[in-house]
Amino acid sequence: MGMYDDIIEGVSENIEIMGYPFYAENIDGDESFNRRELVRKNILNGTQSVKRGKYIARKYTFTTTLYHPTGRPDAHDQILSEIMSKPVEVISPYMGGIFNAEVIFTKNIPESSPNHITLDVEVNEIPDKESRIPGEVSLVVPEITKVSATKTSKNTLDSATNTKLNEQLKKCNVPFRDGQKNDCVKALQEKLIGLGHLDSKYKSGQYDSNTVEAVKSFQKSNGKLLIDGIFGKYTRDHLVKT
Repeated sequence: MGMYDDIIEGVSENIEIMGYPFYAENIDGDESFNRRELVRKNILNGTQSVKRGKYIARKYTFTTTLYHPTGRPDAHDQILSEIMSKPVEVISPYMGGIFNAEVIFTKNIPESSPNHITLDVEVNEIPDKESRIPGEVSLVVPEITKVSATKTSKNTLDSATNTKLNEQLKKCNVPFRDGQKNDCVKALQEKLIGLGHLDSKYKSGQYDSNTVEAVKSFQKSNGKLLIDGIFGKYTRDHLVKT
């Protein structure tokens, strides 16, 4: 994966996700007592009855830095997209051991370091049917559905227009560059407008900040793409299937 610990002094491998090591910085998350909601009920003279209520799922965030070859910020996209597309096993002493989770990556490319990307990572636990709380034999978990990070936008394009835009985008060279202006960018904007990710007033044909944010919106709605605003091969492949 290219994750390593010589970028930030003192940071070492501390999290494993789907078998891949991550060197996590700034791990943040609330570790609830014994992973249980405490239900309190007043009795007499200020005395309370305390019972353990529903299971509280873990939720953590952290940042990590990856190395990529010059000019290939998409080098890890396939693996990261695979991780995001399914519940995966997370192993970390900093997050309470081993559990299954949904993982969401948001990619940033720092201008000052062209061979590195930083990832903002969100980890949302998907509880098992069996308890992993030490000393607890059984666990009744409410029906849990995989956390949905996105909503699918409604496609308002008619079939003929949608097909035409898709065929045009398949022939375009990707990734699109900042400030690029041509018919390919205009086709992308028309597609994003039709999907509800871009306001129609921004159909300029230029790959500007409004278009970047619209691409991020589509990537987030897809649920399997890195949210980086780069219209590259993987984003195009998913867009033309929409």
